Amino acid sequence: MCGISGILSLDNKPIKFLDERIKLMTKTLVHRGPDQEGIYISKNKCFALSNNRLSIVSPKEIIDLPFTKNNNEFLSFNGEIYNYIELKKDLEKKGVKFTTDSDQEVLYEYLNKYNFKNLEKINGVWALAHYNQTKNKLLLSRDLMGERHLFYTVSNNELIFSSEVKAILSVLLKKSEFDFDSIISSWKFNSCQPGKTLIKGIYKLKAGYNLICSNNKIETIRFQKLHPEKWFVFFQKLPKEKEVNKKFETLLFNEAKIRIPREVKYYTALSDGIDSTLLVNNLSKIDKNINTLFHISCSKQIAEESDSDSLTEISLAKKVAKKFKTTHFFLHNQEHEILEELESGAEDCFEGCVDAACANYSLMAKYLKSNNVKVFNLSEGPDELLGGYVSDIESNKLDRLFLKYNIFRLVRKYTLTKFIFLKLFRLKKNKEFEFKYNPFYTRVNHLVCSEKFFSKIIKNYNDDQEKVYDFGLFDKTYNDIEKYLDTSQKRALIYATKTLPDMFNFRSDKSMMKHSVEVRQHYLSVAMVEFFIAMPERYRFDLYNKVGKKFLREYCENNIDNDVAFAPKRGLGMNLNLEVKNLEFKKKVNETIANTDFFSKYPFKKNIKKTLLDRKTHPGSRWTAYCFIKTYENMRKIEKYAN
Repeated sequence: MCGISGILSLDNKPIKFLDERIKLMTKTLVHRGPDQEGIYISKNKCFALSNNRLSIVSPKEIIDLPFTKNNNEFLSFNGEIYNYIELKKDLEKKGVKFTTDSDQEVLYEYLNKYNFKNLEKINGVWALAHYNQTKNKLLLSRDLMGERHLFYTVSNNELIFSSEVKAILSVLLKKSEFDFDSIISSWKFNSCQPGKTLIKGIYKLKAGYNLICSNNKIETIRFQKLHPEKWFVFFQKLPKEKEVNKKFETLLFNEAKIRIPREVKYYTALSDGIDSTLLVNNLSKIDKNINTLFHISCSKQIAEESDSDSLTEISLAKKVAKKFKTTHFFLHNQEHEILEELESGAEDCFEGCVDAACANYSLMAKYLKSNNVKVFNLSEGPDELLGGYVSDIESNKLDRLFLKYNIFRLVRKYTLTKFIFLKLFRLKKNKEFEFKYNPFYTRVNHLVCSEKFFSKIIKNYNDDQEKVYDFGLFDKTYNDIEKYLDTSQKRALIYATKTLPDMFNFRSDKSMMKHSVEVRQHYLSVAMVEFFIAMPERYRFDLYNKVGKKFLREYCENNIDNDVAFAPKRGLGMNLNLEVKNLEFKKKVNETIANTDFFSKYPFKKNIKKTLLDRKTHPGSRWTAYCFIKTYENMRKIEKYAN
């Protein structure tokens, strides 16, 4: 894991203050790569490229950064190529000579050998920049599952790109402004739409896309997509439980085996949940010396442990750790530590992620760094792909009724009918019925604000439930297979192409890299994701027990532990903003909202402050507003080169 940055002239004129600006971008990303850094600046001052390195593969080796072997082609790389040994052997057979043991050199040679094609054969995660000086051609690329991120803007005839928006803002030659649509998306989904950021004109390269700049012309091209259809025939044959289990075990084992770091210390998240338990079970077959970590993020977890005789989150995590003989650690932060992470996070939400749960990840990363740990294994993905959330369980219940009796429009149209359904089905998440079937749009789990709330704070807000945002909307790239998918598979594909790349993966990546710790997601390999998406509804939902992730629950029940299999769904950590009891902090948030002129810059209603400070308003909305204000103020502070 590393950080990358660069500036390219689009009019072939020397770039103003190029040396100072690329050095500042590199310095801004030092937390992403504290072990080594390097900068290349072209002689004509029309291009600069930098690379910060967090050394995980061949950590003791010093390599050229950005990487080059001919001083003509340069590679700046953020990520890991998990199958680099296999690729290296293939390239050696084709006559390629290697000078280092790094995966970056393997990627460099692979890109050159295959002319930037066959990227689907690379099992890894990346955001990269490759520059050919002779051709003046730049390639930016982001992996298919979006585990790594890359941002860019075109301004003053310059293409500027980086691993984080803050680095771009620090070198722009003009002042920036927030994008109002992005504000609303971020407020609604805790993240901006895929491809956008909070800052007008600064974009995120979409997962599975390349940006190519050649002859000063820019185009973005999709280079890879998911192919769940490769599993359709397998599931259509109604395979026996043992067959499906064997496929799952083989896939997870193979992916985990190449994701375990060989040369640096790593920890693995272990809670009381199915996903982390199955991952640790799998890792224990490969490595007998596993360190696991549970983050105690709310006082309720402590209270339950001391007051209850039944299995709690903490006691169940202990049970699993004992079963697999891991060295298990519990992290419980003091309030001042939580406040520090919340404050620093609030002023750096340029990419649009305002989720206070980011602090959970950064606190774990801070602890891991203090123990010289560079890699942390997480187990995100199954909840999104296999219907693990309450919202998805409810949606599946409604699908069965609406699709069978075709009364969805009736429910959405009439308030009384909607009220009856809410009471009858005891809906907790789908209260607003913000979804539809044609074109397919669903309520994703990270939808946190209703249309009703926005109608209170935004001028002339059209409370039209037909208005959709990118999250929850089916990706048209997959129209060729849509007719073969049931509604649960469609939701899984939406999560895989939107939510995971541009909400959850970003949240964990940026939060943990804040303290120089790389995240590895075993369930998010392309092979695993395609397998999960292809699973029909019967593998996702247990209608009798009213739970999701049926396949993994049954697998866990039969092969691991019954208590874990049917433990209630609990997240990696609570929203720490809601956990904090510090009155001074809450007072600061309220005073910041009361005294700001931020809202006057955008089409908010005049009474927005009164609405936000009303006790009936959810504190999460106050936190979001606080993040916007602090990030906006920070943006003005760091615009060093802006006129």
